[in-house]
Amino acid sequence: MRVKFCGTASLADMRCAIDAGCDAVGFIMGVTHKSSDFVTPAEAARMIRRLPPFIEPVAVTHLQETKDLIELVKESRCTTLQVQNTVEPTELDTVRDALPYVTIVKAVHVTDASAAAAAKRYEPYADALLLDTRTREKLGGTGIPHDWNISATIVANSPIPVILAGGLTPENVGAAIQKVRPYGVDVHTGVRKDGVRNPERTLAFAREARNALPNAGNER
Repeated sequence: MRVKFCGTASLADMRCAIDAGCDAVGFIMGVTHKSSDFVTPAEAARMIRRLPPFIEPVAVTHLQETKDLIELVKESRCTTLQVQNTVEPTELDTVRDALPYVTIVKAVHVTDASAAAAAKRYEPYADALLLDTRTREKLGGTGIPHDWNISATIVANSPIPVILAGGLTPENVGAAIQKVRPYGVDVHTGVRKDGVRNPERTLAFAREARNALPNAGNER
């Protein structure tokens, strides 16, 4: 089970994720709403220079214009781009043409059953989908789970990897994986304590995720 820790805002945050054996770390940049874990592309680039091999740096952004997405990736030196906001599916091809080395993850917000149709629109253009929760104010990092039944249906019918996010914690990630069977899981607020990433909760999340199911994931 692949594990990504999002909202990496300091070297201490990054060390927590590394010590937990993460597969990826997310840097929140280019936001449209306030985030305490926002960093600039330059700050992300400085942290990425300290990242060990085989851990993927992910640019997580609310930006929508293709030129802004391309510039963000170049400045931050991330090798995966996670697009949280609405963009036309074909615009992901424009990003890919400009950045052929970058893996593109498109977030799909699971608000109701219509998320399945949204996922289908992006499958031909993205390398993976990320199923997240949103509110009127926030495009991610809500700490609120969504309907895992809908997510499970999307995973079962997707030809590309699907990552589960949205309100995951060390306490519920095992049940979420058993229900949804995703390729990987992504957590932000669920491993925080007193406003910062907590080493014990970070380690517990990774342990619970990897122990949930042997050989879990829609690896296609």
